[in-house]
Amino acid sequence: MMDLDLTGKTALITASVTGIGLATAQGLTARGAKVWINGRNADRLAKAADEVRERVPGAQVMTVQADVATAEGCQKVIDTVKDVDILINMAGGTSNLVPFEKLTDEDWQFQWDFNVMSGVRLTRHYAPLLKKKDFGRIIFMTSESGLVSTPVLIDYGVCKAAVIRLSRSIAEEFHRTNVTVNCVAPGGTISEWVYREAKGMSLEAFEKRHFEVNEPTSLLGRFAEADEVANMIVYLCCPASNATRGALLRVEGGAVRTD
Repeated sequence: MMDLDLTGKTALITASVTGIGLATAQGLTARGAKVWINGRNADRLAKAADEVRERVPGAQVMTVQADVATAEGCQKVIDTVKDVDILINMAGGTSNLVPFEKLTDEDWQFQWDFNVMSGVRLTRHYAPLLKKKDFGRIIFMTSESGLVSTPVLIDYGVCKAAVIRLSRSIAEEFHRTNVTVNCVAPGGTISEWVYREAKGMSLEAFEKRHFEVNEPTSLLGRFAEADEVANMIVYLCCPASNATRGALLRVEGGAVRTD
């Protein structure tokens, strides 16, 4: 039997008020985990927690308001969340669609802090705790952009490529233990970014244009639902995934033509 029970485990998911992060919180609580969700805005955090409880009656969900793109924000999370069994470094993303020659030092530094250092700082803190427990799950979130970058996402793609290497390197630190470290690479997923980029177009029209112009190689041919990506993350958190270690798991609809 596949063991997907997480009763008694505590998870921390950064940047989890919407999208994949929120869907992951719902998936973990449905399997018995107690979950900390994180975001920068108190109202959005409270709404997200209510959504988890509505979808999963009896869910144990707590909130920690902090900007993990900063060292101070990571420290606030550390000061608030004392115990974890599962760390999901969900924080990351980009709002920039800027050609390389127009990217500033500040653009590059923000991407590095948000996508890479948030995971470095939190993993560095919680790793000794997981080693002591001899059980744990650490998930890093990269992107298909970490495998194949586009000209207007160079800073984001470079940082997401770094996350892939970071994840594998940290996995080596936990060799022959019951702590696993893996990396998940989503592709285009229904999110606030999708609706923002649609700029008044219907989702159907925007989706059709996106996959014809930007991702014609996609085997899925549509934006993934957040749950479809969260399912992979939830599995990696469960005891059943114990032999999956140091892996890059792609949930990008088959758009990337590489092994």
